[in-house]
Amino acid sequence: MAKSFYRAEPLSRNDLRRYAFDIRKELKIENIFRFPVMNFLEFYPEIIGEDDFYYAVVEENDLPPGVHADYSLEHNCIRIRQSVYDGACNGIGRDRMTVMHEMSHALLLKISGVKLQRNYSETLPTYCDPEWQAKCLAGEIMIPAHLVRGMKLDEVVQRCGVSYDAASYQLSKIK
Repeated sequence: MAKSFYRAEPLSRNDLRRYAFDIRKELKIENIFRFPVMNFLEFYPEIIGEDDFYYAVVEENDLPPGVHADYSLEHNCIRIRQSVYDGACNGIGRDRMTVMHEMSHALLLKISGVKLQRNYSETLPTYCDPEWQAKCLAGEIMIPAHLVRGMKLDEVVQRCGVSYDAASYQLSKIK
């Protein structure tokens, strides 16, 4: 259970895994290990057909302490700290996952029709927490179960271009 200011429509890991596979299939990269996060970010408006989407690389102090990137539904914009953007461009797994997490918010909110409700007092089941959903979708896109099932941790990290923490967590969710 999570405390969140928003409640999303319920989505299970299996729902999000199928959605991630569909995204990869639509992009014709369902059998490619390393998801092209920065190309996806760059060409997202054309891929999705959203002319008003944009991203901005911002100075370190333009985001609150501890926030590496964020997505604004109101402005249909992802803001990314310069150091995170540079890290993602240079293949740093944690930074690539941070960008994909924010892209996952955009995908879930704009494309799949997930609706948000304000939530001030209710403790949510995990599958209704928009942060968990974005984390899950990002993990499923970047570490596809159908490709990594049975692989060792080091191989997943190297082939998918993700951090050890992300690879370990995702492998623990693959049955």
